[in-house]
Amino acid sequence: MSKGAAIEPAKMEDFYRRLRRRITDWIGSKQGRAYRYADRLLLLPDFVHLIIRLALDRRVPAELRAQTAAVLAYVVLPLDLMPEGLMGPVGFADDLLLVVLMTRRLLARVPSDVVLSHWAGRADLLRTIQGVLEVADEMVGNKLWKRLQRMVGGGGR
Repeated sequence: MSKGAAIEPAKMEDFYRRLRRRITDWIGSKQGRAYRYADRLLLLPDFVHLIIRLALDRRVPAELRAQTAAVLAYVVLPLDLMPEGLMGPVGFADDLLLVVLMTRRLLARVPSDVVLSHWAGRADLLRTIQGVLEVADEMVGNKLWKRLQRMVGGGGR
């Protein structure tokens, strides 16, 4: 990426805060309290922050940075497999799973210290990934889960 293409830290922080606030507000609603995996959706801002930072990190091979940017585009664009505009914040489930799969792919191909240097989440990254992947097919259904895995090039767990 060129210098001009870098995401301004203030804009990244604003996106992070807006996303976290939207999910938090929804979790407090009746619908959010009824969604079994609502707490996992709160991980999305942390994973988006992580893969934005990795997409900008020159220690990550260019091919992986491009794939990471494609995943980010999927998350940011309004139309996807589970559009938030139609489904509300539960529509963030496919976004979460896609960024988790991309993070797992990055961990397999980039030195872990590079990936971990950008993780701002509270819990251990590897345990967090495992916790999300353990319930992935329940969050979005088996058919969609398999489709998301194909999108990132990741086979089963």
